[in-house]
Amino acid sequence: MWKAKLLEFVKPFTHPAWGITHFQRVYELAIKLAEKQDLDVDNDSLFAAAYLHDIGAFEPYSKKGKDHSDVAIENCSEILLSVDFPKEKIGLVKDIISGHMFYAKPSDINESRTFHDADTLDFMGTIGISRILAIVGKEDWTPDLKSAIFLIQKFHDELPLQLYTTAAKEMGNVRMYEMKKFLTRLSQQTNDFELI
Repeated sequence: MWKAKLLEFVKPFTHPAWGITHFQRVYELAIKLAEKQDLDVDNDSLFAAAYLHDIGAFEPYSKKGKDHSDVAIENCSEILLSVDFPKEKIGLVKDIISGHMFYAKPSDINESRTFHDADTLDFMGTIGISRILAIVGKEDWTPDLKSAIFLIQKFHDELPLQLYTTAAKEMGNVRMYEMKKFLTRLSQQTNDFELI
């Protein structure tokens, strides 16, 4: 019952790179990573974290100069209690959210590590490229196409080093290859990115 209420709550959070579809992909990927490594995880907490981890990037929650993860943590208790989420699991949801970004270090809790890796993987491979290109001119990260290509290159080089679980590293190798192939072909077709 609480899942349906939470899904209803997050319906307005749409965005070309983060939002409901990203939430669902990260949840499903976190579950898959846990299963591949035979890790015992709390699916309810992963689900709640998946659908709330980026709410700090959306109105009315976003706060200029404050990391969206911190904003999500500040607001998730109230939201979760309003949808009848089990109160005793809210601490775990906050822990998962706090370490979800690729630049953050997750705690040693299984849920936090698998969720961090799932969120990082969603910035890699074909889906990662698609997400970055979808925000060109819309977000500070990518004011133009050239900056987006440099971000894809940066993510290709750096994000594999931010993965913690063995299953994510294996998946990351495949996604890294997809990014390398894209960048190589784009370089060939744009005079080494000069003609973008």
